[in-house]
Amino acid sequence: MSKEKGKFKFTYDWFKYFIPDWENCLSHLKSKKINVLEIGAFEGRSTTWILEELFNNPESKLISIDPFEDTFLDVKNYEATFHENIKMTGKEKQNEVMKCLSSDALIKLNHESKIKFDFIFIDGSHTANDVLADAVLAWNLLKEDGIMIFDDYELDRYEEEYNNAKIAIDSFLKCYEPQIELIHKGFQVIIKKINKEKSQKEREDFLERIKRVFWD
Repeated sequence: MSKEKGKFKFTYDWFKYFIPDWENCLSHLKSKKINVLEIGAFEGRSTTWILEELFNNPESKLISIDPFEDTFLDVKNYEATFHENIKMTGKEKQNEVMKCLSSDALIKLNHESKIKFDFIFIDGSHTANDVLADAVLAWNLLKEDGIMIFDDYELDRYEEEYNNAKIAIDSFLKCYEPQIELIHKGFQVIIKKINKEKSQKEREDFLERIKRVFWD
């Protein structure tokens, strides 16, 4: 059953539970000219919040990536609902939609090197390999001191651990640990990109280890 939220129409509204966390970590962006990237748009619940709550500057820009294909939720023609909701914000000109897979869109954005983002929301495919690929490709597009939010960290949709988003997010956090300030970890994970020199201390016995493996 569809739910109305003021002038908008959403089939589901899980996003409302995360609004306090978003307000706490994103309020500093409200008065600035910002670029925002969301991976996964669905009916535009997070999109409308970003446009209405963060876009006080008319030059701010939001790019939404979504292939608008059938989902496990069995919601038909949600692309039309998305566009209707965005139009109701009156800020549809500040929203660019890339209707394609996130991998294709992120590779294109990286290749063009035209834009960096103040905030990136990752909520596309919820399988681990896709989440990890989205995170790695999006990280290069995030500005220093930029915010990245992952959805579905605690969603155990699959029986196999290797399929769930949690293992992908944990792997990303570990690999990029020197560049990350962890702000929040719950159902969503919120991080800040920081400029910190990455230490890389080689083992003193490294060459001896190599010799034992290949030459002994």
